[in-house]
Amino acid sequence: YPEEVAVAVAAMVLERPVRWIEDRQENLANARHSRDQWHEVQVGYDLDGTIVALLDDIIVDSGAYNPFNVTLSFNAASHIRNQFDIGNMRVHARHVLTNKQPTTPVRGAGRTEATFVMDRIMDLIAVDLDMDPAELRLRNLIPAAAMPRDMGMYYRNGRRLVYDSGDYPAQLRTALQTIDYAGFREQQAAARQAGRYLGIGISSHVEGSGYGPYEGAVVRIDGSGHVTVACGSSPQGQSHETVLAQVCAEVLDIPPEQILVRTGDTALLPYGGGTFGSRSAVTAGNAVYLAALKLRDRMMEVAAEVLGAGPDRLLLQDGRILDPDDPARVLTFRDLARAAAPASGLTSAPGLEADSYFVPPTVTFASGTHIAVVEVDPDLASVTVCRYVVVDDCGTMLNPMVVDGQHHGGVAHGIGNALLEEACYDADGQFTTGSFLDYLLPTAAEVPHIEVVHQSHPSPLNPLGVKGTGEGGATSPPAAILNAVADALRPLRLELGEIPLSPLRLFVQMETAGGLSP
Repeated sequence: YPEEVAVAVAAMVLERPVRWIEDRQENLANARHSRDQWHEVQVGYDLDGTIVALLDDIIVDSGAYNPFNVTLSFNAASHIRNQFDIGNMRVHARHVLTNKQPTTPVRGAGRTEATFVMDRIMDLIAVDLDMDPAELRLRNLIPAAAMPRDMGMYYRNGRRLVYDSGDYPAQLRTALQTIDYAGFREQQAAARQAGRYLGIGISSHVEGSGYGPYEGAVVRIDGSGHVTVACGSSPQGQSHETVLAQVCAEVLDIPPEQILVRTGDTALLPYGGGTFGSRSAVTAGNAVYLAALKLRDRMMEVAAEVLGAGPDRLLLQDGRILDPDDPARVLTFRDLARAAAPASGLTSAPGLEADSYFVPPTVTFASGTHIAVVEVDPDLASVTVCRYVVVDDCGTMLNPMVVDGQHHGGVAHGIGNALLEEACYDADGQFTTGSFLDYLLPTAAEVPHIEVVHQSHPSPLNPLGVKGTGEGGATSPPAAILNAVADALRPLRLELGEIPLSPLRLFVQMETAGGLSP
């Protein structure tokens, strides 16, 4: 945001604290908007449900100016095929400028839009062929034996777009089993006999993650024996301090609580990339891991000289280095720091510090499958999300609780996108959703219990085998929820091609389709 730079400059010029203050209406009008895309799609498929070709013409409303160039459209184009085996694809994208607020990336940037398009298409095909949508997906998913899968195009980093690992059919079957898909169909039929309209919707996604070009970290032990990790990826609430401390602690065999993590300070580390695009676990995690390995080697070098033993004989255990042949010969981290100080007589260079910059060869592809169960009240044209299941594959999980939290927050975000959140303008270009009375957010009342199931297919592209998990939670909910609404009202064959699905939009579509018979 330009005001961030302006505030910093003003503080330097005035030599006093400067604050930027805006009210809610100013914030909603001027903070960046997103998801403003139109897709006109043609799809070719055989009568057995096999998809053979996909054409997509995308228009992105970029607002008054376009600070992110083709990021949103390229993300959409590179994720549009989702987990499906579609050999023939052509995408044409255009960005247009309007007198609205600029559109920039937000959680799931471009991927959420593409996933919504592809998964709605899958359900429309299923309706056309009178086929169960789960069966249609299983017929078109890329099989595990085909991994890694070159998708025949380039990613926006200039490298080949390759799905590096995963088992998409097993992921879908796990989701269907968790939600009890067959049992739900029986429950749905009984509910319809009682005048209730329940629906189930499926969405799958892939998530290009771990974007480069690099991330840096330095791990050091100070004179008191305490460990500090400095990293260039600054958190916005994603638990970097917890996760990066865990990565380092695993290598140095100490509790994570004994490690201080500091980020975003060029006085500690000259180069860093930042937090965006589901990249921190991949880039920062591996940078910390590699730096900790280098520091461990350095510690062994110092300990070997102090103890007069070969480094290969020594053990790093419970925050100490010891000689297994003589357990009484033990060095704590504090002992090592003193031994590595200048003028200590050490023959090597002083200090206990190591840095590393991890440069990913390309992005990793995380994936997930979401299933939503909804109830539609046709009289009120309202939608209630009753149950939600996520099956996630982010490779090696560094902290399962953090991963679950990412998905809980992402699904809540996605529910808002699916049913509530919309930045509106009138015919004169006046912004009309300038308060939370008009711009609606999901609350605890709109978010059901979210069940998260984990699969792990480690990525071969980095030492930890991790993939990103920050955006997948928000990528599939709009498609899963609208597919569930369409399933609940399947006799009407609603297209439901626009989000958010407000009661007014749903009511108009139901009335246009002739309404439900008593």
